[in-house]
Amino acid sequence: MKVLFLDIDGVLNSKRSAVAFNKFPWDVKPEDIPLFDLVAVALIRKVCKETHAKIVLSSTWRHTVGWERVGQALDLPIIDATPTKINGKRGHEIEMWLERQCTRHPELQTTGITYAIVDDDSDMLEAQRPFFVQTDGENGLTLANYDALVKILGKI
Repeated sequence: MKVLFLDIDGVLNSKRSAVAFNKFPWDVKPEDIPLFDLVAVALIRKVCKETHAKIVLSSTWRHTVGWERVGQALDLPIIDATPTKINGKRGHEIEMWLERQCTRHPELQTTGITYAIVDDDSDMLEAQRPFFVQTDGENGLTLANYDALVKILGKI
């Protein structure tokens, strides 16, 4: 199983896109979709297609908008969202999600989960660093970030 843990703000929208479009998207209603960096969205779709990865939403958008709505509106293969850990790092929430999957699906203890994390914040655990691609919140997802994600997840 291949999983991409995805943040939204600073990845699929950025200060650059907010300046260009005069505001940030705060939802996935039809009028909000053009406010996203649609090149970044397309690059995430391409990562998933080329590596056969599914997305787990780790963004705060999982609470405010919901992972199902985000996936449907942006045409992204989002299958779940990370749990919330009070006063925890995002890395802890990702770790909790991975542990729960291995408990629910014992075969994953043998086959494993290949994963990558893309986020503009750096609050990941030390063990997650090799799987982490940090974007710049000023510019969002770049072509170099896309290349790094594909390298981590591996093409099929």
